[in-house]
Amino acid sequence: MRLLRTLLLAAAAAAPSVACAAESADPAKLAAVIDSRLEAGWKKAGAKPAAVADDATFLRRASLDLVGRVPTVAETRAFLADASPDKRTKLVNRLIDSGGYTRHMATFWRRTMVPQADTSEFARLADDFEAWVAVRVQENVPYDRVVRELLTLKATATPPRGAVSPVSFFLASENKPENLAANATRSFLGVNLDCAQCHDHPFARWTRDQFWQTAAFFAPPQNKDGVAARPELPVPNTKRVLGAELLDGTAPKWPAAVAPETGRELLAAWLTGRDNPYFARNAVNRMWAQVYGTALVEPLDDLSGESGSTGPHADLLKELADAFVASGYDTKFLTRALVQTKAYQLSATLPEGGATDSRLFARMPVRGLTGEQLYDSLRTAAGLPPERDDTGRGLGLEARKRFAAQFHVERAVTAERSIVQALSLMNGRLTSELTDPAKNPTLAGAADAPFLDTRGKVETLFLAVLGRKPTAKEADALVKYVDAGGTEGDPRRALGDVFWALVNSTEFNTNH
Repeated sequence: MRLLRTLLLAAAAAAPSVACAAESADPAKLAAVIDSRLEAGWKKAGAKPAAVADDATFLRRASLDLVGRVPTVAETRAFLADASPDKRTKLVNRLIDSGGYTRHMATFWRRTMVPQADTSEFARLADDFEAWVAVRVQENVPYDRVVRELLTLKATATPPRGAVSPVSFFLASENKPENLAANATRSFLGVNLDCAQCHDHPFARWTRDQFWQTAAFFAPPQNKDGVAARPELPVPNTKRVLGAELLDGTAPKWPAAVAPETGRELLAAWLTGRDNPYFARNAVNRMWAQVYGTALVEPLDDLSGESGSTGPHADLLKELADAFVASGYDTKFLTRALVQTKAYQLSATLPEGGATDSRLFARMPVRGLTGEQLYDSLRTAAGLPPERDDTGRGLGLEARKRFAAQFHVERAVTAERSIVQALSLMNGRLTSELTDPAKNPTLAGAADAPFLDTRGKVETLFLAVLGRKPTAKEADALVKYVDAGGTEGDPRRALGDVFWALVNSTEFNTNH
């Protein structure tokens, strides 16, 4: 055991420090590399990219992607009035350095690592795990260190009262070696071993033996003559017993003394190693998909497939993975690079003769909001503060959880809503409450402002909900409606009708 820990510490000492790596990493240079590769692809395909999105669209898109909510009225007015040429870069940096980024990315990583927590059976696990991830995001702990800390959690470790722990990763897999192996390889390598659990598939790369050899790393040590020895697992419905072996075919070197977490330590050391062909690429591919809707390699859990090695963006993914490793596995550096590209700033509107293939990334896709984005955006539009602090648990946020569960999607890559979801937003309790000025500070402020005429009040609601000013046609129609008192002859209630109509619009319900 001492030998193993010494090797791990030596490897960490030999790697460049995070501070030094971060200083030498330039997000703008990496963004330029991305753009040059994508532009070459457009030229080769004869594809015409979309125009650059306007400032209001970019502000809303970046806010939803980086902090999980629409911008406030004050943020929108300030950004639109800013004439500095680098205001988009400054915006990105401000958002990434904010507590909102911490909260939003904690949810993203929790969904990646513990997707089971989105189901009712394991929903209770989400709060603790997100709080644990949030602390690491806030401190910008290197991604490889986060994964090692998670996988090597001591089996007997009980976190102190009030402390956060990644134990939910194990609980969500019911502490079963086969479940943990499938979840770990999917989450951290982009490798889908599930199909090999029961049989060898004629067209799959991974075998049944490899599945159970990987699972053995999560099994407890064997007791041989009173001495703890390397773990083994029986292959179900066979007489064979397999020991732990890495997916690259090598057998790890076991120390003389084997502890309950030794197998996981050996697996974590290989899995997060710089020579691992999947670890960094998987993280980059998932973060790209989070920002651009479509991953560089699809599906997300098949990096070992043909598209992962010879697909149209396989070389770009490797370049980005190399840069990510060189940065010290700095997720904030990678995020800054991804959202500073020209490609990220493109409009979602397809130009005449433009490319329709989403894999070219010649325009931004229109994506539906997640349940959490929708809930937090409704509160932001209404002028209400966040209900959760930067790194705390989401305990007590039952209304938010129930709302988000109604709008849960595996990946927000389309703008489609089910009939039930649409009706829930139109007639749900939260939406109904927010049409009442007594429960909506934005609505009350606009309705009671003595310095705003009706047109100014309507404009305020547009800025709060959609992040832009209304067109002349929109303003004329809604000013007429409000001045007439709407359906009840009450201008204040009519303003509530305007707010309701805006939050139920496709424009509000999508990121575009």
